[in-house]
Amino acid sequence: MRPIPVVALLFQFVLHHLPDLGDAARILAVIPSASRSHHVPFQPLWRTLASRGHRLTVITTDPVRDPAASNLTEVDISHCYRIYDEHRVTELFVDETKSFGEIAAVLRVTFEECHDYILSLEEVQRFIHDDSVEFDLVMVEAQLPTMLAFAWRFRCPSIGIASLEPAMQIHDSLGNLVHPVVNPDPNLNIEDDARMGFWDRLKSAAYVMVYKLFVYNRSYPNYHAQMKRYFGNDLPDLRELQDNISMLFVGTHPLFHNMKLSNLNTISVGGGMHISPPKALPLDLQKFLDEAERGVIYFSLGSNVKANLLTESFKKAITGAFAEIPYKVLLKMDDVLVDASENVLVRKWMPQQDILRHKNVKLFITQGGLQSLQESVVNGIPLIGIPFFGDQITNVNKMVKKGYGLKINRRTITKDILVSAIKEVMDNPKYRETAELMGEIFRDEEIPSLQRAVYWTEYVIRHKGAKHLRSPSLGMPAWKFYMLDVLGFLFVTCLLVLMVFYYCVKMFCRLVRRLCCNGGRPRSNRSKIKRN
Repeated sequence: MRPIPVVALLFQFVLHHLPDLGDAARILAVIPSASRSHHVPFQPLWRTLASRGHRLTVITTDPVRDPAASNLTEVDISHCYRIYDEHRVTELFVDETKSFGEIAAVLRVTFEECHDYILSLEEVQRFIHDDSVEFDLVMVEAQLPTMLAFAWRFRCPSIGIASLEPAMQIHDSLGNLVHPVVNPDPNLNIEDDARMGFWDRLKSAAYVMVYKLFVYNRSYPNYHAQMKRYFGNDLPDLRELQDNISMLFVGTHPLFHNMKLSNLNTISVGGGMHISPPKALPLDLQKFLDEAERGVIYFSLGSNVKANLLTESFKKAITGAFAEIPYKVLLKMDDVLVDASENVLVRKWMPQQDILRHKNVKLFITQGGLQSLQESVVNGIPLIGIPFFGDQITNVNKMVKKGYGLKINRRTITKDILVSAIKEVMDNPKYRETAELMGEIFRDEEIPSLQRAVYWTEYVIRHKGAKHLRSPSLGMPAWKFYMLDVLGFLFVTCLLVLMVFYYCVKMFCRLVRRLCCNGGRPRSNRSKIKRN
């Protein structure tokens, strides 16, 4: 048989794996949050969609700048990081003396400044006003639905994306049931949400009511007024735009989040979609890791917890503990620790995923960010969590409960506490064994998260939305959804039956009493006359 030419094989491969040119879609993605962890999980999705022939425009604070992705155009909005720093947003979350109202007020001003900056950019202005610009799909960070105005502008379907557990109003807009007891908000920092006491349940229920009232009556009207200045007075309110989301991609996974009663239009992509193929380590790091006979501890507090947020006592606890242990330490920090001992290598940036893949890494000390936990678990590395704010506290609590790490309070950390925790995790094999078991579960996916996200993105494009997947409960009044009328009818019916039963019993008892008092015989008129 004549061999098939290599060129023909390549042509068949490309024809099979790429969509027809007529199917190539124009996609606009907008992620305005100035937090790297909100962008990195979806960067592989942008690259993959571009490689499949789609033309992507991504408005992001963290552009990938990949020259190989010729179909990927990025609008750099990294200036938003400066806006966040000017309003000291991270410090605001760490400061536990701030009330919900104070935090919300600062965040609203910060977000509005970021919106003004983004929407005033020349390229973005062209998207808004140039009628020749068209998109077939808009993908927007679900936590900030203001940018759904672009879906209204281009009259196209939209997909909400969330690297973390999205806010409850986003789930509401897709008909997902978020129960305040089964799924308490991560911001409540409930220690054990599987065994909530009465006061925790009351706090969670009250938080849901107050939060929704605040969002729908304060935040959304303010943002809507701002968006109308750019998109015109005909722009529908944000709640209507939010209700028109075709699909939601959430970075959740049963290992790290409580399960929700979600509809088919909510797709979990929390199986480590951002985890990249292995790459070679820099030579100095490779040598440092290879020569660590007793093992290496990797320490990183993520991209949001900067050195200026750490107290001097915190830094002394770290340096003191690392000087006492017999292990090497890779410490990622944006500031130099002058007291770092010889066994510690400090860098402002490190290739975290490839470091955690090295066989000599025995422990990861982390702030508890979701992506950090995923990258650790997939490699079977136990953890020590030192959470600071947001979902970090809930993530670490769940990690401790599942048994593959320990938690240290950042406010009470000392050298002795940290040394004790390190010795416990390093010397007790149960933490490593549990982490490896969690890794097996995490890696066991029927369909990889990236492949799932690509499929459903193209599904929405093919069908120009996914309204057929929407829950019938959407638009249903609360009294009807919770069957308050049915419950009321049953209550009244039961009450009436009980009342009838009560009066029947009462009449029966009265009759029995009369009969008993007369010896079982009715009194005659003659006896009455005789007594008189």
